[in-house]
Amino acid sequence: MRGFMLWAVLLVTLTGCNRDAHSTTSDVSARRADDPLTAADLESFLTVVQSHAEEMIPEFAPLDDDESLDFNAGGEELVGAYREQFKRVFDIQRQAELWRQDPQWSQALAGRKISFQRFAALVRDVSLGIMRVRLESRVDLSQLVAQARRQVDQIVRTMDEIDEVPLAERTRDASAQRTRCVIQLGRAVALLAFAELVRQVPSESAAVVRRYSRQLKPLLPASMNDELLAELKALATTPEGDVEPARFESPEDE
Repeated sequence: MRGFMLWAVLLVTLTGCNRDAHSTTSDVSARRADDPLTAADLESFLTVVQSHAEEMIPEFAPLDDDESLDFNAGGEELVGAYREQFKRVFDIQRQAELWRQDPQWSQALAGRKISFQRFAALVRDVSLGIMRVRLESRVDLSQLVAQARRQVDQIVRTMDEIDEVPLAERTRDASAQRTRCVIQLGRAVALLAFAELVRQVPSESAAVVRRYSRQLKPLLPASMNDELLAELKALATTPEGDVEPARFESPEDE
């Protein structure tokens, strides 16, 4: 089971997205995740990124594997644990300190009137703005969030059904299905949290990102998040009944 929580990182590449991280420092508190981006923000952001040797929008670093996660916990408890880990991956203060220790990013920010914390917040906001622009042309964001939430709820219900059978009485297939559900739940929670954050991006931020699209495009990987976009589009357009995972059958039903 080690390592699969990196799904949260893989799903949100280039999307620093902890709405609560602004509380860690006064500098970050000046830039909330729901504050609209301005042209001045984009100019500052572009200046720093283009000063880096790679000239590429950076990613937030993954966490080490979390040994405290209890994969035998109930579905709702795991949802909460996964959400907390999703937030921690993109903690603004944590990432700012990592970039402060990086020689290339320290050099890119040297002499700029922008702190590491503010730059990390801009990476979050610009990246979310990019993803909103790309997603809203493909799907209805409210429908996407609803479908993602439904997927999480249905996986939890399946786990609850399995957990009604004492562990000693479960079949091998039931145990294997629960393991699959735990992995699916981590992925589904990451999708839901990501979709919620993208929906919260102010329309003003999306507008300024569109205005700077020509300058931003060269700073993105050629196939940035294409797989994720395709998966989210499929989720948003999936008929309700098709979202539910395979139904658990108790020993009495077999």
